Amino acid sequence: MKSHDIFKSWHDGASDATGKKSSPLELLSLGALRYLGRKCTFDDLEECTFISERTHERFFHKFIEYGSTVMYNDYVVAPQTSIEADVHMQEFRDAGFDGGLASMDATHVTIENCRYGIRQSHLGFKLNKTARSYNIIVNHRRRILSSTSGHPSTWNDKTLVLFDQFLDNVKSGKVLADKEFTLLEKMEDGTIIRVTYRGVWILVDNGYHEWSITIPPFKYVGERKELRWSQWMESMRKDVECTFGILKKRWSILSKGIHAKSIGDADKVWKTCCALHNMLLEVDGRDEMWQHGVSANDSTTDCFAIDRLQNPDNEEVRMITTTAAFDYSNFPLSNEVRDVRSLTFEEMRGKLVDHFDIRFQKGGIVWPRRVKRPRSV
Repeated sequence: MKSHDIFKSWHDGASDATGKKSSPLELLSLGALRYLGRKCTFDDLEECTFISERTHERFFHKFIEYGSTVMYNDYVVAPQTSIEADVHMQEFRDAGFDGGLASMDATHVTIENCRYGIRQSHLGFKLNKTARSYNIIVNHRRRILSSTSGHPSTWNDKTLVLFDQFLDNVKSGKVLADKEFTLLEKMEDGTIIRVTYRGVWILVDNGYHEWSITIPPFKYVGERKELRWSQWMESMRKDVECTFGILKKRWSILSKGIHAKSIGDADKVWKTCCALHNMLLEVDGRDEMWQHGVSANDSTTDCFAIDRLQNPDNEEVRMITTTAAFDYSNFPLSNEVRDVRSLTFEEMRGKLVDHFDIRFQKGGIVWPRRVKRPRSV
């Protein structure tokens, strides 16, 4: 910030027309973070820093401009190549969702200033206040990979997702179309083979389009394997819900309401908070891969998701405690290569359910879990 032109009015040696030196950039930055994190007023910041309310307000608008552009582009980065995608897919692979890239959902953020002409479209059915809706894609480590700009809260998920540029690139094959993954399939004679697929898919709820790249759990199940798969997915895709909770708890302005002069400023606040969220994941060391998990067949764990997976209707639990990576080399490889985007929604979800069921029966499902770091003395 000390070298960026956006903040040149507060660089060392800068002064106003009367020759008065600029306020310290450090204090102004802390004030902007306090405004986002505690929902303070600019008047509160003046009392804390003895820097005028007007200066804090002027700096804050520069801060969210910087956060929603420079910081956002640095920290909120969607994978564009197969190698980049591998970094985000490890936990889903361990959990039996091979080919799964991330989870996706939308949330509402209250805006306190909304022009009368657009007020009605911003009064959604979930809140009794005007709000903006944001659709985000996150990996299992709660890292935000992509976010839309804000849209009226009356828009549902099916409408919002049409404005997600990253998802549109995945759907059209512009990115990650060459990413390969393997699913297991049982032949009519009972032989299990490996089939190669190209592309990726994303875990969603039932509010989205029935595309082969957006897979939700079943609304109505007819078989035990469908119930087991759906409940496991519901547990796994809580990562996006947790991300919303972390964002709104850490940045109170998102839960208490954004008081901005325009909806454009509200979108800048959202993107700035997303960038700061990802930055803090890196700083706190919580962005690393979750290398150690808990076997889904381990009856000694206290994991609720595993308990629900093991006993959808009180079936017998097998005692397997290994957390090693599932080995596909024991199964013959088919010469067929399938494109995820060319399959129908029902076909793709059916293949994923069958693959998951085979892995579960073989004791190859792992619940991802972060290694607890020892507290420093």
